[in-house]
Amino acid sequence: MNYFPHPPSSSAGPQESDDLNLRKLVDTLSDHRWFIVTITGLFLLAGYFYASSQSRIYQADALVQIESRGANLAFMESLGEQQPGNPTAAELEILRSRMVLGETAERQDLAIKVEPRRLPVIGDFLVNHGVSQDLIVSLTPAFMREWLGMGEESRWQNPYVWANESVRVSRFSVPDEHVGSEHLLRIKEEGNFELWLEDERVLSGNVGETVQDEGVGYRLFISQAVAHPGAEFSLTRMSSLNAIKDLESRFEVMPRGIESGVYELMLSGADRSKIQPTLDTLTGVFLTQNVQRHSEEAEKQIAFLGEQIPQVRDQLSNAEGMLNDYRAQRDSVDLTFETQNLLTRVVDVENQLSELAMREADLAERYRPSHPNYQTLLRQRSQLVEERDRLNAQVNELPETQQEVLRLTRDSQVNQQVYVQLLNQLQEMRLVKAGTVGNVRILDAAILNPGTIAPRIPLITAVSALIGALLATMLVVVRLLLSRAIKSPEQLEELGLPVYATLPDSGGQAGLTERIRPRHSKKVQEVFRGLLAIRKPAEIAVEALRGLRTSLYFAMLESDNNRLMITGASPGVGKSFVAANLAAVCAQAGQRVLLIDADMRRGHLHHAFHSKGVKGLSELLARRIDAEEAVRHSDLEGLDYVARGSVPPNPSELLMQQSFHEFLEAMSQCYDLVIIDTPPILAVTDATVVGKLAGTSLMVVRFDSHPPGEIKAAKRRLESAGVNIKGAILNGVKKTTNSRHGYYGSYLYAYR
Repeated sequence: MNYFPHPPSSSAGPQESDDLNLRKLVDTLSDHRWFIVTITGLFLLAGYFYASSQSRIYQADALVQIESRGANLAFMESLGEQQPGNPTAAELEILRSRMVLGETAERQDLAIKVEPRRLPVIGDFLVNHGVSQDLIVSLTPAFMREWLGMGEESRWQNPYVWANESVRVSRFSVPDEHVGSEHLLRIKEEGNFELWLEDERVLSGNVGETVQDEGVGYRLFISQAVAHPGAEFSLTRMSSLNAIKDLESRFEVMPRGIESGVYELMLSGADRSKIQPTLDTLTGVFLTQNVQRHSEEAEKQIAFLGEQIPQVRDQLSNAEGMLNDYRAQRDSVDLTFETQNLLTRVVDVENQLSELAMREADLAERYRPSHPNYQTLLRQRSQLVEERDRLNAQVNELPETQQEVLRLTRDSQVNQQVYVQLLNQLQEMRLVKAGTVGNVRILDAAILNPGTIAPRIPLITAVSALIGALLATMLVVVRLLLSRAIKSPEQLEELGLPVYATLPDSGGQAGLTERIRPRHSKKVQEVFRGLLAIRKPAEIAVEALRGLRTSLYFAMLESDNNRLMITGASPGVGKSFVAANLAAVCAQAGQRVLLIDADMRRGHLHHAFHSKGVKGLSELLARRIDAEEAVRHSDLEGLDYVARGSVPPNPSELLMQQSFHEFLEAMSQCYDLVIIDTPPILAVTDATVVGKLAGTSLMVVRFDSHPPGEIKAAKRRLESAGVNIKGAILNGVKKTTNSRHGYYGSYLYAYR
């Protein structure tokens, strides 16, 4: 396998556009696919956990029919009166009214709210999956049982309610000042219970018995309790208004068909055992009040007719008596044919006026005189009054005897017809009352639907995963848009730094890396034990270092000495990795190489050789040891190294001493190549001191970590101190998915 690094050049080659394009976006998303998959998976699990922790919601439905007109009053229909408004809409509003919902809530004790106490965070999730306490006890480690209150001595005393445990409260009365207050119901042994309000016990008794405190105003009846001793429930007596609002929020009416008058009633809730009975009660209350309302209308009409019939009967008796008396006085005067016709017409008009009078009495109770129905009646009465006046004028033209007989006969016949009509209407109203069925019918009784309607676990899980994927994608795209980090050799060359090598990110190096915390330090450092060039010589990063070795051979021909300084702009760029492994590959090529750890603050090159940092460069410069003791041999022939030594208080001052210059001069005579690893230039000034003594200086730049401004600042600081940077090494280049490029984009090409 042969690798050729990107050739050093001071001129920029073909550059890749920094602008976001579709190819770059797709490549970036593909490079971060595992990040996106991980975030999506986390959101998916979180969504499933959230949905599975919600209360299961069940639904029951019923079918009712609301007719536009019921068995309405025959009296009103006979007068041709139209009922006001839309009867169906009115019935729907009545169905949602507090009258119906309130009576339903009272019958079903919906003002009593019972909630079990669950294990925090995961309790609802476990219960919804049918996890019982026995299963928890069998699966929970012994040390956690005691923490959860499930030890051998108290395994049944923990307060958390599990699957298949519940209580049913049939009656719960509290003082007015404690309506809405949350009480604690604790189940005890042998069917006993206690009721607590804050820290005060207010009741205690047995399940199946009514327990009350007349002095305080508490009354409680628990009809059923299936729970282990120690289980706790929250018990609240809501106000009637809140109970009605809660029922209204769970109740829904949907029309079936267009103007069919058939409606589907749906009631949802978390208590599966109460939904169907509650909906049955609601439809029953609605039907009962509908029948009672129509029956009350018939009763009102019967009462009205009962008041009118005696009066009309008396009027009829008086009219008939007066007619008979007049005939007796006039010797049975008979009417002529013309007078008889006129009488018939007059009687007909009077009958119509009587009907309008009764109709007006009914309308006056419901409408104002300005109502259209009322105005229509007034116009009809005005026309009949005009007709009656015209007929009376004709009557006045008759002889006096004929006029009197006609008037008396008219009064008698009119009263007789009104009396008969009232009797007929009274009989009809009695029949209507007896057979009142209302205009509401229950077509399908309430039935509980199988399964649940909420939460929709698959939908919530899918939406959560989608949100996670979108969020992860947005983070990657935003990072791509905001990132101005160095990602290509061309960007370094634009800054005046020829790139001598591009080192790919090494997976093998990760296996050699450890995290340690040095003594007297709170910061954790990453160190590598062993050299990648020795452990895995076929690693692609090692092959790239061999290419760097070749480039350095030509680059150092013009140098003043054989010293090479490796530095970086900031920590964590991998300069120690580059220095140590470059020294190894040069030694493998037959050169005698000395590796010096000049980072006397945080240097850790000694870990790569499984050695200690003491008795190194700092002791040498302080003249505590000599060069022979400071230089150590490695397992690789031709490679020696100098550790950092003990951490001194003044590393920069030690490097500026003449002893360091003399040491480098001596080592240059003994070795073919001296590689010096220095601290980051932007952190401390040590690199500027070492750079003046090294003939060649290279800066390590981490791929996708440093913005161009940081590299410019590091280069400017070195140049201002008189250090000439030969070029840069782009380290940690990540593998891309762009098929147009080689194994690592356009920076490295592989041949096997």
